[in-house]
Amino acid sequence: MMALIHAFKKELSDIAEFAPSTVENYVACIAAFFDYARNQLRIDPVFAKGKHILDWIARLKKSGLSKSRLEHHRSALKLFFALMVKLNIGVKNPAERLPQIRRERTSDLNRPVAPAVVFTLLASIDRSGWQGIRDHLIIAMLWALGLRVSELTALKVKHFEPDVDPENRIGLLRVHGKNKKQRALFVVDTLYDELVDHLEHWYPLEEKNAPIFPIDSGKAISNSRVLKMIKQRCQQAGITERITPHVLRNCFATDMYHAGVPLDAIE
Repeated sequence: MMALIHAFKKELSDIAEFAPSTVENYVACIAAFFDYARNQLRIDPVFAKGKHILDWIARLKKSGLSKSRLEHHRSALKLFFALMVKLNIGVKNPAERLPQIRRERTSDLNRPVAPAVVFTLLASIDRSGWQGIRDHLIIAMLWALGLRVSELTALKVKHFEPDVDPENRIGLLRVHGKNKKQRALFVVDTLYDELVDHLEHWYPLEEKNAPIFPIDSGKAISNSRVLKMIKQRCQQAGITERITPHVLRNCFATDMYHAGVPLDAIE
C-alpha cells in the first residue's frame, strides 16, 4: 500500500505539478480512506466500489467536515483511482461519478460592482507620480485580466512579452496561477500602452527577474498592501461599494460570462 501512496504522491507532484501543500493534503485524504476501508469495511481499498466511496463521503459529512474539506477528499479519490486505472490495477474509476461538493454562499461580500464604479475609481487616481501610475495599473490589470492578487504580486518583468504585435498594441502576459498552472493572457490597447510605459520607465531590459510592481525597497508589493491600497483609493474617490482584488476578479468573470464565454473557460 505504501508503494501506491508513493506513486500517487509522485503523480501529483511530478506529472500534475500540484503545489507541495496540495500534494500533502491529497495524500492525507487517501491515507484516511485507506484506514477506513481496511479497518471498518474490511476490504482492500484499491478495489473499493462506488458504494464504499459514497459511504466514506457520507461518513465525513456526518463528522461535521467543512464543504471545502469534503471537496478535497472527493478530488483526491478521483485522482487516486484514475491513477489505478492508468496503472492497470483497476478497470474503472469508482469515484468518477462523485458529484462536486459546492460551498454555500454565505454573503455578498465579493459581489461584482458595476463597470462605472471601477471607471470612477481609476479616473480618480492622480498619475503624476510613480505610486499613482503603479496603483492605477494594478487596479486596471486586476479588473481587465481577472488576475488573482497573488498572481499579480508574483509577476516579474520576464512574464510580459510586449513584442507579440506591437504595431497593434498586443502583448502577452504569462501568469503562474494555482497548482503551478500557467496561462497566457493578451494585454491590448490602453492597458498594453500603460504596462509598456511602466516597464520602460522603471527597468532596463536586462532586469528580467525584477517584480513588475515594486515598493520603495525594490521588492514586490505584497498582497496585503494591494488590498490596503485599493481600500485607500476607494476612500479618496468617495466610493462606498466594497472593492477588493477578489471583487475585481469577479467583475472580470461576470463580464466574460455576459460576453458569451463558457463558464468552464473562465479561469
